Amino acid sequence: MRHTTCPNCYHTDIEDFFTVRDAPVHSLVTVKDYNEAIGIERKDITMAFCNTCGFIFNSTFDTGLDYYTKGYEDQQGFSPTFLKFITGVTDRFINKYDIKNKEVIEIGCGKGDFISLVCELGNNKGIGIDPAWMPGRSKPNPDVRFIKEFYSEEHGKLKADCICCRHTLEHIHGTGDFLKTIRKSIGTREDVTLFFEIPSIVRILKIQAFWDIFYEHCTYMSPGSLGRLFRMNGFEVLDMYLEYDNQYLFIEAKPVNELSTKIHPLEESVPELKQLTRVFTEKINGTLDAWHRKFAELREKKLKTIVWGGGSKSVGFLTHFDRENVIAHVVDINPHMQGNFIPGIGKIYKGPDFLTEYKPDVAIIMNAVYTEEIRKMLLEKGLTPELIPLDSF
Repeated sequence: MRHTTCPNCYHTDIEDFFTVRDAPVHSLVTVKDYNEAIGIERKDITMAFCNTCGFIFNSTFDTGLDYYTKGYEDQQGFSPTFLKFITGVTDRFINKYDIKNKEVIEIGCGKGDFISLVCELGNNKGIGIDPAWMPGRSKPNPDVRFIKEFYSEEHGKLKADCICCRHTLEHIHGTGDFLKTIRKSIGTREDVTLFFEIPSIVRILKIQAFWDIFYEHCTYMSPGSLGRLFRMNGFEVLDMYLEYDNQYLFIEAKPVNELSTKIHPLEESVPELKQLTRVFTEKINGTLDAWHRKFAELREKKLKTIVWGGGSKSVGFLTHFDRENVIAHVVDINPHMQGNFIPGIGKIYKGPDFLTEYKPDVAIIMNAVYTEEIRKMLLEKGLTPELIPLDSF
């Protein structure tokens, strides 16, 4: 199956530029059985570029699979570093647009952490909508309720002064249709504020962050392609910015009744983004080869090596290197991941306490943002392994 029409702008001038072979189709499901984990289906990821709007997507993405109703585990709030970040960003957004004593909807709310935070900080009332929501996983709040469904135009009947959507758009293949649905649900109101957060493809292309390319992410946005998507569907871009070491791209927008021509300074042109895809394809094999040489060195020296950081990044990384037979264990601080088998890989997620006995020589860190937090945790256990953040290698 190959998608020959851009899901963003519906044009057909698209071209493939990079392929990941045999990637597990799941990376965040919780799997209790080794054979089930190893047996998870694998498919190619084909990165494609739309020459009309600059959208990058998986042109061979299978839209028929169930990705989000089988124990999806994506909670990040166990990290003090992340909590400080998301609290600061949320507080700033609330004060910027006076999101106080308002009605807030979050599309793709996960376990409910963010919608609960928005309501707590702004004294708001909130509704989280997500088919993967699980009762009991967020702090009880009488002002927040949840709907265990996929978002649809029907949810437009729910009053919303603010619509949030964090780390969900990258999982949606039909991005154009999705934004149209949101716009229709808003109707004629122009006093609704939108707040979206997604990974930035620009960083992935610039540093060849191959570990951030995995099957569940079928959509890869840049400031330019994201801004064009919002304008095409009846929104005006109010602001855009990058956070978390330029990993996360934020957009703030509002509905308008006439086509907006307001382009944010952060937005790049379609030719500029296409040039970054060329840089990526020119350098990616060298980046992967350098990691193969590093694994050969670790194996030759018989150094006990772990990966720190589970979920999608570890699956994206190990898709390329699991056969090196160097990584014995993957560590994550999320207790709901610990004890589960990694989809497609088969290793068990371990908690940090395991390391006191294992005493690793090397820890490959999936997200450099957490390096100092991890170093501190290891030092408290009397451990001083070499730390290798992925994007500093």
